[in-house]
Amino acid sequence: IYLTAIFHVQLALALDAGTFTMSNNSFTLSAGPGTDVWKKPPTTNIYNAPVHALPAKNLSEFKSAKITFSADWSEQYDQAGLIFTFDSVSGTRERRWIKTGLEYYNGTPQLSTVSCDRWADWSITPLTAFEDSKSITVTIEKGRDGLGLGFWVYYIKQDGTKEPLREICWVYGDDDSSGKDWNLTIGALVARPAKDAKDDLVVQFKDFDVQWST
Repeated sequence: IYLTAIFHVQLALALDAGTFTMSNNSFTLSAGPGTDVWKKPPTTNIYNAPVHALPAKNLSEFKSAKITFSADWSEQYDQAGLIFTFDSVSGTRERRWIKTGLEYYNGTPQLSTVSCDRWADWSITPLTAFEDSKSITVTIEKGRDGLGLGFWVYYIKQDGTKEPLREICWVYGDDDSSGKDWNLTIGALVARPAKDAKDDLVVQFKDFDVQWST
């Protein structure tokens, strides 16, 4: 049985406050200066960006998530997209997270994925490597091959072609490889890390779709 969670028929949960408006299946979310999700040794651990998310479910039920968004990017590290937050069912494990979407870096829109198990790592690809588009669509899907389980991150081009950006394998690397030890919250993220920015980053989202199986 596949259960499709569409944002406009679900209650949005604000994990961190931001300016939020919604109409039909589209919504707008903004982030002020100094907001980010980032974790880097020895001590940096930031999770203060505005996030609007669907209710958490068990990781073992996850199938896929997709979102489309657009904005006027101007500040270094401006970013938006999907964020996955993993909290252990037992409450004894440190929070993990993945974010993917677009990040504005050195004056160039970059397709960006950050994966945080113990610490975060970051990969980027210029958007123009695929196409020059104002509207961005990204998806994360559970994938299985002959070697095991993982997440695949894709950029979806305007013609519907899926371009692979990254495979993330630690997600199912615990003792219970099904993912039952973790609850997963999936949301839309906006962040403007530049502390000296003069105004908020405003992002328009639409077609936020999450699929689970039971």
